Amino acid sequence: MNYEVKKLDNSVVEITLKVEGTEVSTAKKEAVKKIAKDAEIPGFRKGHAPASAIESHYEDVIKEEITDAILKSHYEAILKDGQINPVDYIKTTKVDLDGENFAVTFMIDVFPEIKLGEYKGLEAIKNTFEMNDEIVNKEIEMMVSAKSNLEDAAKDHKAEMGDTLDLAFEGFVDGVAFEGGKSESHMLKLGTKSFIDTFEEQLVGYEKDQEGEIVVNFPTEYNAENLAGKEATFKVKINAIKVAVTPELNDEFAKEAGFESVEDLKTKKTEEIKNREKARIEGEYRQTLLNQVLANTEMTLPLSMIAREIKRRIAEMENQLKSQGMNLEMYLQMSGSTMDQLNEQIKPMAIEKIKLDLILDEIAKVEKIELTEEELETKLVEVASMYKMDADKLKEELTKANNLENFTMNLRVDATMQKTVEFIQAQAK
Repeated sequence: MNYEVKKLDNSVVEITLKVEGTEVSTAKKEAVKKIAKDAEIPGFRKGHAPASAIESHYEDVIKEEITDAILKSHYEAILKDGQINPVDYIKTTKVDLDGENFAVTFMIDVFPEIKLGEYKGLEAIKNTFEMNDEIVNKEIEMMVSAKSNLEDAAKDHKAEMGDTLDLAFEGFVDGVAFEGGKSESHMLKLGTKSFIDTFEEQLVGYEKDQEGEIVVNFPTEYNAENLAGKEATFKVKINAIKVAVTPELNDEFAKEAGFESVEDLKTKKTEEIKNREKARIEGEYRQTLLNQVLANTEMTLPLSMIAREIKRRIAEMENQLKSQGMNLEMYLQMSGSTMDQLNEQIKPMAIEKIKLDLILDEIAKVEKIELTEEELETKLVEVASMYKMDADKLKEELTKANNLENFTMNLRVDATMQKTVEFIQAQAK
């Protein structure tokens, strides 16, 4: 076996494998034999054409079969011998076959080389938080507001930001109604920016049953190309105006919300805010340290790793939208985005996630950070408690689903990463 490895940009290696002699001729005979069974060549009965005719008629197919056979025979050995760690499928770029001389060139994305920078002795400022009555009262006000009910506004009420309109509308571009631009009854809360341009602002001051026209401009990069960048006129009618009526903050409200009294509500909300802010400050401090680790580390990610993470995140997003009664197409339409724009929006987050995972894994190897069986069992207990069951029951359910080994492996990886982050924090100044 004779092969050469050439490193390319973006963590790609190009491998040229050369084979000659008996191995090539044997692979060729096997390829011809395989094809001959079903070969249909004019002048010969099916499956009875001579080898010379098959070689002439199926030259490209034979070359593919030989390539496949030789790669299967040598690929794993090349990876092991060359210490190559692939992250994607190979991409064949060139195949040469001349008698018993064979050469194939292919490219493959590999795990990036990681040059760790400084990750010990990092400095970061940890913010502080001071609780006061204003913060608690604002939180409780939001809680009360969330329990508001929509009621019909007074007869002479003029629409304001924050009001919810029952709106009928139809959109026109160049005097022609466009698809998806009409509704007899659409609930729109003013100020949410659910509609394009200044649509919502122009409805301020309208009264119930009032009709009018709203003129707006579609974004230049709108997902519907026939509307992108165009001026549109919407004929509108206000079917109804609804205003939010908030309940009174009293002991009755507190009890309905699960508290003993208003005083109990304030006490527990105060503690909740303190804990939340403590977690936020810790999270910000941790992220500041990790951002330094990211900045100090050199690596170039292969494009396939980035694409795979983007795909995973979009699939996750689709599941979330599905639980809300939406789909990705509806989301793109509502946000005025394209799939390419969504990919570009997600890309920086995907890159950061991949890099950080690889860096933490590398630090864990260097520092010999591992999870003990006791620590793993503790994590299993924590996860089980989230599902309101004990660890043995969780294991039983995972075993039934044939997923215990995979679940435990992922849990070990996640917990080891968490332990590595804690190590970085402990080493910080």
